[in-house]
Amino acid sequence: MIEIQALQFAWGRAQLFQTFGAHIQQPGIYGLFGRNGSGKSTLLKLLAGLLRPDAGQIRVLGWHPQERAAEFLSQTYILPEEFHLPDLSPLQLAATHAAFYPDFSHTAYLDYLATLQVPTDLRFSRMSLGQKKKAAIAFALATCTPVLLMDEPTNGLDIVSRSQFKSLLQRPEQMGRVILISTHQAHDLESVLQHIWFIDGGQLVLSASMAALAQQLRMGVALQAADLPPASSLLYQESLGAHTAWVAKVDASLTTTNTSTIQLELLYKALSLNQAQILAATQSAQPAEAAI
Repeated sequence: MIEIQALQFAWGRAQLFQTFGAHIQQPGIYGLFGRNGSGKSTLLKLLAGLLRPDAGQIRVLGWHPQERAAEFLSQTYILPEEFHLPDLSPLQLAATHAAFYPDFSHTAYLDYLATLQVPTDLRFSRMSLGQKKKAAIAFALATCTPVLLMDEPTNGLDIVSRSQFKSLLQRPEQMGRVILISTHQAHDLESVLQHIWFIDGGQLVLSASMAALAQQLRMGVALQAADLPPASSLLYQESLGAHTAWVAKVDASLTTTNTSTIQLELLYKALSLNQAQILAATQSAQPAEAAI
């Protein structure tokens, strides 16, 4: 559904991607992580055809995004972090824009607006930033495109709205599409993400399913030093006041089933600060050639 081969892209003299490669074969909800400036937003724009690669090849649903074919544009939707809405109401937005997406569901759109508590007849110029963000999310989900790209969708949402957004992502109608989400709000979405990408230094350094990671890593909080895993398995630790959060590799000699929940914020920090050991511990969790 998405294929990236030997991608190169630079902003002026600043090289961002060099021989970057990855591909997605199956529908699902994917998380895109990386430090500020690592290229997450740029990658989404390249996949959407808003930017052209300097070299290499990108295919989305069989099309080259940079060619901006009408068929491609009708099957792919991007919700950028910074977006603009015309001074219309949500109902007027659907009346004027839904026709560009042949699978757009007006029924689902109204349902999503109701779930997110967005007034349908209020013009966007009179809405708060949070209301406009929720209306944009509702429209993006209702397009029903096979590929949906979302950049920091939970920014600007309150706690209740974030929970409502997660519930919409888990609806049955989302199961047949690829939803690729770039976010720094790891904790918000860790319960719905099925696979993660972690970008660093212009490369995809980690590509693994949440289920596979749960078989390779253990995470927790130790109340005292005696509660920490053995030093031989400990990969990362950080102080949380009087307690210590930790990441450890699973001991292959143990026969007990690993039931540790992957805490993405903790994994993100561990990857940023102790990348080599984390990657070594999760090597078997990563499909060959960064395939999903």
